[in-house]
Amino acid sequence: MDFVKTYNDITKEIEILELRLIDLEAELKEARKLCFSGQLPSDPLPVHVPLDKALEYYDAVVIKIGETSNRLAAKKLIRQKIETNIRDFQGIEYQVAYMRDVEGLPLYKIADKLGYSYDWIRKVSSRIKAQRRHKKIDFS
Repeated sequence: MDFVKTYNDITKEIEILELRLIDLEAELKEARKLCFSGQLPSDPLPVHVPLDKALEYYDAVVIKIGETSNRLAAKKLIRQKIETNIRDFQGIEYQVAYMRDVEGLPLYKIADKLGYSYDWIRKVSSRIKAQRRHKKIDFS
């Protein structure tokens, strides 16, 4: 059931890339200001920056935004493919693990969706957790 870890890792990467894009957008605003004012915003004393250097900085930030956007789109596509493949698993263990760990559903809702009793789904869920603990102990 390593697919849940893989899914969670990719989701975390997506969150980090989205934060990086927000940071780069703020950096781009500063680069625009630099192009028009010619002064570094962080310096207490006015320091003149030539327009060609300011434009180089601006272009570098634009390139970083493009690269980050492309990586983000690729990660989102991978996550979507993982979700599609996980949904196709047939065993009840996979379905319970997916609904619990990926969709975040409580066990009673999983029981309703799958048509099993709550007690049975709770046993399946416990068995999955035990298998994960056992695997972690074996590989350490």
